Amino acid sequence: MKGLWIFCNESISEEVIALFEEGGVEGYTAWPAVLGCHRGCKTRWNDAVFPGRNWAFFVAEEDSLIAGLVERLKLFKGRDEIHRAGIRAFVQPLEERL
Repeated sequence: MKGLWIFCNESISEEVIALFEEGGVEGYTAWPAVLGCHRGCKTRWNDAVFPGRNWAFFVAEEDSLIAGLVERLKLFKGRDEIHRAGIRAFVQPLEERL
């Protein structure tokens, strides 16, 4: 089992959710209105200086489903407007305990 973290601009969050639905994701957790600053990314503090917010998503699924979703996300990020809006993804191994 793997965990997939996705951080994206709020403007593309609905499209990310649509990718989940198309990719067979059975459940996910979303955190809207996430603020942050990371090297190589746009700063988002939702103020006059650094406007906008991000969303964070977490998906826990079987390895093959996560691998397919990552490939879909790569194609998605290949679109110029998505790349400019901002999206990042990270995968980690998970071990179910309960």
